[in-house]
Amino acid sequence: MEALMMTLGSGWVSGVRPYFMIFLLGLSGRLFGIEEVPAVLQRTDLLVIAGILLVVDFAADKIAYFDSFWDALHTVVRPIAGGAIGYLLGGETSTTAAIVMAVLGAAAAFGAHTAKSTARAAVNVSPEPVSNALVSAGEDAAVLLMGVLAVALPALAAVLALLLLAAGLYLAHRLHRSFRNLRARLREARARHAPVPE
Repeated sequence: MEALMMTLGSGWVSGVRPYFMIFLLGLSGRLFGIEEVPAVLQRTDLLVIAGILLVVDFAADKIAYFDSFWDALHTVVRPIAGGAIGYLLGGETSTTAAIVMAVLGAAAAFGAHTAKSTARAAVNVSPEPVSNALVSAGEDAAVLLMGVLAVALPALAAVLALLLLAAGLYLAHRLHRSFRNLRARLREARARHAPVPE
């Protein structure tokens, strides 16, 4: 059950910062001997690669407009990372549990990624540059908190992940709907001001 809770929490984090979650799990397993963390995540080569990608991910997310490109690039990477972590966490018990946790991890990561990328695309069209950095810093803080909770208090992390997924998907739906309504109004305005053919 603890591995299941850890999967939900780490899945949400993977949808925002996948390399951070891999690095945090591996380092925690190595330093604190957490049984749920598979040995493969604790390998030195994997920790080094995840650490380098973590720094790149952190920097790329701070650049307005490039962050949307980075999000689009990671539409596949983040759910795969969440699913892989879930599979590895569940693989200690049985193949069926591993598959179920892989699906849960991938779904949580995809939900978090959808909310993140939609919100960041909306922020990027704002006229001032400060909001992008503030939102990114807020994401970093949330990821750090959720990552630590996923390792230390998996049950709390799982509950928070479910709440954040629900709120994030609702926000993404509202932003998408607002954008669609805005486009419709712009089309109507253009049609009203278009010259009438003689």
